Amino acid sequence: MTEFTPGQRWLSESETELGLGLIKEVDYRLVTVSYPAVEEERTYAKNNAPLSRITFDVGDTLTTGDGLDLVVKDVEDHNGLMVYHAHPADEPDNVQPVPESLLGHRLRLSGALDRLLTNQLSSNRWFELRVSALQARARREGSPIQGLRGPRIDLIGHQLHIADQVARRYAPRVLLADEVGLGKTIEAGLILHQQLETGRARRVLIVVPDALVHQWFVEMARRFNLRFSIFDEERLSALSRPSVDEVKEMLADLFAEAEGEGAAPEVDDNPFLSEQLVLCSTAFLQGCDIDSLAAADWDLVIVDEAHHLHWSPEAPSEAYRRVEQLADASRGLLLLTATPEQLGLESHFARLRLLDPDRYPDLDTFVAEQTRYREVAELVGELHDQESWPTDLKQRAAALLPDETVDEAHREAVLAELLDRFGPGRVMFRNTRHNVAGFPARQVHGEPLTLPDNYRVDADEELALRLYPEAGFGDDRWCGEDPRVTWLERFLKEHRGDKVLVICARRDTAIDLHAHCGYKLGMNLAVFHEGMDLIERDRAAAYFADHEDGAQALICSEIGSEGRNFQFAHHLVLIDLPLDPDLLEQRIGRLDRIGQSEDVRIHVPYFQGHAQEVLFHWYHQGMNAFEHTNPAGHEIRQRTGEALEAALTRPDDGALLDDLVSLTRREAGALRERLEQGRDRLLELASFDPARAETLKEQLAAADADSPWPFMTRVFDHYGVDQEEHSDDAWILKPGPHLREPFPHLPEEGVTVTDRRGTAIARDDMQFLTWEHPLVGGALDLILDEHRGKASVSLLKNPKIKAGTLLVEAVYTVEPVAPRHLQADRFLPVTTVRRLLDANGRDLSSAITHDALCRQCHKLEKPLARKIVASQKGLLEQLLKDDEQNAAGQARAVIDQALAAMRDSQDQALRRLRALRDKNPLVREEEITYLERQTEALEERIGDARFRLEAVRVIVAGN
Repeated sequence: MTEFTPGQRWLSESETELGLGLIKEVDYRLVTVSYPAVEEERTYAKNNAPLSRITFDVGDTLTTGDGLDLVVKDVEDHNGLMVYHAHPADEPDNVQPVPESLLGHRLRLSGALDRLLTNQLSSNRWFELRVSALQARARREGSPIQGLRGPRIDLIGHQLHIADQVARRYAPRVLLADEVGLGKTIEAGLILHQQLETGRARRVLIVVPDALVHQWFVEMARRFNLRFSIFDEERLSALSRPSVDEVKEMLADLFAEAEGEGAAPEVDDNPFLSEQLVLCSTAFLQGCDIDSLAAADWDLVIVDEAHHLHWSPEAPSEAYRRVEQLADASRGLLLLTATPEQLGLESHFARLRLLDPDRYPDLDTFVAEQTRYREVAELVGELHDQESWPTDLKQRAAALLPDETVDEAHREAVLAELLDRFGPGRVMFRNTRHNVAGFPARQVHGEPLTLPDNYRVDADEELALRLYPEAGFGDDRWCGEDPRVTWLERFLKEHRGDKVLVICARRDTAIDLHAHCGYKLGMNLAVFHEGMDLIERDRAAAYFADHEDGAQALICSEIGSEGRNFQFAHHLVLIDLPLDPDLLEQRIGRLDRIGQSEDVRIHVPYFQGHAQEVLFHWYHQGMNAFEHTNPAGHEIRQRTGEALEAALTRPDDGALLDDLVSLTRREAGALRERLEQGRDRLLELASFDPARAETLKEQLAAADADSPWPFMTRVFDHYGVDQEEHSDDAWILKPGPHLREPFPHLPEEGVTVTDRRGTAIARDDMQFLTWEHPLVGGALDLILDEHRGKASVSLLKNPKIKAGTLLVEAVYTVEPVAPRHLQADRFLPVTTVRRLLDANGRDLSSAITHDALCRQCHKLEKPLARKIVASQKGLLEQLLKDDEQNAAGQARAVIDQALAAMRDSQDQALRRLRALRDKNPLVREEEITYLERQTEALEERIGDARFRLEAVRVIVAGN
């Protein structure tokens, strides 16, 4: 077994980009290596660590941590640690000791040249695949929409705009408050995905209401390829039990301590550090060890339904206090709510206080500011709506913008400046249906039916039995006696060519309906409920989505109203109605979505003189909840709760129902009036820039056209992944019999993929293959982390080129060695520098492209390839070493260009933030400080970017 000693310098053979590693800790089976160049650590098993010892011999040149290049004169070994006695090249007498721990963290390697000269050759195909992977990684990291192209979402302007605005910030702390149905979950997912993809965040906690845990888990996995770990009491208990390996390690530590080797180092046993992406419910948050949860070093915390966090100056709720503790400890914070300030300034202040307690220290000051802000918002609304500005309107605007020209000719600039200086868009985004188009109309069709005698119950029965009378049966016998089932059978036959989504509250109701209509009536149906596992539900949804051979209807339990997108259907049948107005809106929201091509037709079969009739009229006549969105539904339920309970208990009492409807109509009208009066035009304009959104959509559409599939087919052929055509633009991938080891992110049972966004959105059973998909990212890492393709010899078949002509194609990379959070790749993504040399050292790369050359290069048998390299070794080494300075010059030009772009971008961002800080207190000083430090670090890291030979191909012309 290799002997490791803390302080030694080793190189990772599989991740050379990490730079020179420093042995940090060693125990009886593990070795921990720190990589200071990228501020990361790795832990390996000692007996198979992919590490190479880095030492220098007399005459070698080393680089110190201070950047000094010194020539080694003598080497000493002190208990496994090297001390080099070295001097500057021009000062041989100035010898100084350099312990290996003080060596520079960056090491320039010439692995490709070494492999060429030592005849460790790969085939021509591997060389070309490696170069393609280098080019693909460069395009991926250099994309202006990095982090946005991977999610499986519709290209909806306001969602993309918010994600683009927020995700580019360091540690964003914002309130996402779009109206119901506009996609706050998608916006949060986009922000999260981009933060993770660009390295701004690594550790994320999501807290959601209990009923939404599954929805969020599915949305993050299906749409964003993010695998969250759900934390609950059961998981926490499992984590608290030590594993067999941990018990063995503890015993070994005890024996070591008994033998006088000292106590084992303390291990952080915080269970929340065991996963990077954690999802939990608000109920779990209420009962967990909040100190441990808050101490788990979260980069980003997301809290859904934040309006349920009750707060008052005298008595904040326990849930609020716990979220506040998380907010204080986390760097970034996203709060999601569909009802921000409309239902109370105090509640709105409580949310903003979580985001920035320094900016919002007390309620009285906030209320005073809101009064002034409302005046600005009204002014912006007038400026936006009026084509011609009267004098008094210009004067009011000029009073706020004394340094700007205020007239219609500068309309966009005036509005933009007002939004920047006074808008709340830095901490809050809210889009409404007023400023976002694309929603369908909603029609409701009530179907009154006669209540069967066996469904009649006493007034003192449980509410569940009064609402869902079939719950009193133990099997599906009720289906043969229930008029709703007869009506559903007739309805489906009348609409044979239409897709129909059927939702009911109970799982057993869905199962019985499916069995009766499917097996006894012979109808083509699918079922979807919480008793099925995720794969079964996906298959059912995919079967329903298939327009050629799929199910006509999907019968869902209440879980069907959570997170699924069935906008290809236009008919929604509600077998029963929920008590919660928000749940009703969720049901309708499965079809009422942006992109729905037809009106949504809602069908409600209900029993006359029954509790379901009460609910139907309460929703329809009282609050008009079927035909219009109902953002105040939760508040309406609270205000009409007693009258609703009375009417549900005595559904045959028409007077009680009339009173309920009248009360509901009054309360709903008052609340809607408050909501409309509270409409914030300034906030709406700050939340959505149509021009920027259109640019993002165009960039994403262009990115969709750049499919990774042609590249991935080559990768799969090389590594042994079987590919089978599924349908147009869709393929089934499975591990093949010749696959030597598991392919990254490819499940053993296989996966179906498509590179078409529309197909992926319509088919939940297919994954959306983009350059940001984990399967593609894993393939790039797999190729570039190994040595195959670094050196190759090929035969050039071109009758115009004389046989025996020698060419050398060298591909260098330029990349910064920097921590991911700096995002140096925004300015200097991995960049390739290509050189094509003839035997005289002339560069022909501008005359012959890599792709053109590949079409003419062919396989050369290894024995012959090795003979060529052996015979030309001196020439090859001389050519590459002589040309290295020219290649380095090209690399330096790339670096200088990146530095100039970085300085310009950072200076512009700093100037804007500093100017805004003087006018808009919503800009945090922390953001400015971070930008300043980031600029200094980027200057150093980009300026010191690594330049190395990544692949080399010797080309010999012949027949």
